[in-house]
Amino acid sequence: MNTYNIFNFRRFGKYFASDLRSCASNYGLSMLLISIMGVIVYAGTVLMGVIFNQTWEGPELAFRVVTFMISMFVLIVAMPPKCYGHVTDKKAGSSWLLVPASRLEKYLSMILMCVIMIPVISAAVYLCLDAIICAIDRTCGQSLFAAAIGLFRKMAEATSVITADLMTGSPQAIVDEDAIISFIDQISCPWLYVDDFIGMVLTFLLGAVFFKSGKTVKTFLALAALSTAVSIIASPVMMKWGFDMAGIMETEGSVNGLFDLGIVRHVALYDTINDTIVNIALLLGIWFRLKTLKH
Repeated sequence: MNTYNIFNFRRFGKYFASDLRSCASNYGLSMLLISIMGVIVYAGTVLMGVIFNQTWEGPELAFRVVTFMISMFVLIVAMPPKCYGHVTDKKAGSSWLLVPASRLEKYLSMILMCVIMIPVISAAVYLCLDAIICAIDRTCGQSLFAAAIGLFRKMAEATSVITADLMTGSPQAIVDEDAIISFIDQISCPWLYVDDFIGMVLTFLLGAVFFKSGKTVKTFLALAALSTAVSIIASPVMMKWGFDMAGIMETEGSVNGLFDLGIVRHVALYDTINDTIVNIALLLGIWFRLKTLKH
């Protein structure tokens, strides 16, 4: 088989640019609104303060963090159906299938667009505007980007404090400081949460190309059903693990025993393996859905 028919860099570049323009046309305005939501919240908060309290004060950090998380969640949920939900429509989907690009090129463009391009641009614009506002108006406090860096740094610095507190307990509960440091270092790594974000995007992208109507609602319903099924299946294992932890906590040297558990000592590894398996399954699901898509 001619590899040119499977993937060609020049053709892929042209298709990706065309795909970007199409997605910008379908979702650009909504993406812009989400990206400037921090500015809108800031302006609304300041305006309300001036009108009702005669004071100029920007929104607190906690409120801005919640707003940012909600905005990014709305972006993840709404973007795939807007950009690629048309592939299941008879008229638009047929036109999409006839585009002179290979299935692999369309697939890679779709993944890059939804997982990297749009989320990164939107988050970057949001965080840059937030940083500019906080640099100009000191009542705004710390920027979101600086706060995130500070949070992970404080999680690492908390190791010594936690260790000191645990060491003041019973003489038998001697703490393995290395185990605690390793655990906190693992959970304080920002990259540990990137694959979780990717999994969320891929989930709603799969729903966008799989369901023909009610894409977002049906995706949520499918997630609820899957979560219920996994909880039922995994409940015996989780119960056993819970009893084991409770037994460890009741014995002498409980802290050492808890942090010596494999799932705690290698939490980053287990989380990465689990997320990688799920993300591969989602990627395969999207690929085979596009492969079997017919109108």
